[in-house]
Amino acid sequence: MVTNLDKFKKRMEPAKELYTCELLDFTRNFDALGEMTLIEDQDIDTQHYIYSFENLNGTSEKELDEILLEIYAHMKVFSSENGIEEFYQFVRISFP
Repeated sequence: MVTNLDKFKKRMEPAKELYTCELLDFTRNFDALGEMTLIEDQDIDTQHYIYSFENLNGTSEKELDEILLEIYAHMKVFSSENGIEEFYQFVRISFP
């Protein structure tokens, strides 16, 4: 039996791949960010995609907040330009 969650995940897969590639490319510009981990947090009918970046070099919280704002701004425009706004609504970007 195919669930609504299965349908959602299948529909989001192309957007997830596109978004993930762009996010990795864009974040290479920041020396403060290390490895990225993608966590898929499932709900009943949907799931959230949590991109968690390692904080390198003891970067301050203020600088990380500025980086996060820049990443979100870029990815919002990218998502809009590429028709993946629905996927963007289910994304979180964080630092552990």
